[in-house]
Amino acid sequence: MNEANVRDTKDRILDVAERLFAVNGIEATSLRKITTQAVVNLAAVNYHFQSKDELVRSVYLRRIRPMNTMRICLLDALEGAEQNEANSLDGLLEAFFEPVVDMALSLKNEGFTVGQLMGRMYTETHTVMQNLICTEMGEVARRFGTALARALPHLTQTEVLWRLHFTVGVLAHTLAAEEKIAILSQNRINPRNKQEVLRQMMTYAKAGLRAPSLESAL
Repeated sequence: MNEANVRDTKDRILDVAERLFAVNGIEATSLRKITTQAVVNLAAVNYHFQSKDELVRSVYLRRIRPMNTMRICLLDALEGAEQNEANSLDGLLEAFFEPVVDMALSLKNEGFTVGQLMGRMYTETHTVMQNLICTEMGEVARRFGTALARALPHLTQTEVLWRLHFTVGVLAHTLAAEEKIAILSQNRINPRNKQEVLRQMMTYAKAGLRAPSLESAL
């Protein structure tokens, strides 16, 4: 088997596993179901991934790492700019949101939403998911949490973490429920209009992030 065939087989397994994990969940997706739809045998899965856990990890890493790398690159560029730009909520939110929206639009034609796929990280109790949150999302949470604290000096550290958590929720819900907003708006809203999606999410998130501190009100 030549290198191109090996790569094609591996990518086909990843593509099928990704779609099934997103739609059905990890526990409900058997290796047999994956091999059947990918038209490969179990030996091929074992050769490329050794185990189902490693296959799950590989499915997520190929999406998460490029997305988070871009987030950090955009944040680095902001922090290397003048202080006013580095502390701009617009810049921070764009760096946080845009790489995910870009990935969502690229996956839209694959038969599932990125919201479904990424939502599994937070709703499944699978050990691999818990490890991925720690290893792959930790730096993003730390870096953006620190940046938001600088941009929002009126908030306590705890409040910044809460509001970052809610901001993640705005992003996750928007991507997971994009079809619903199109239906409920009778197609007046186009959830695939990247610039409008970003504009609406950022406006909403900024209002919440800038809200008065609850601690100072006590």
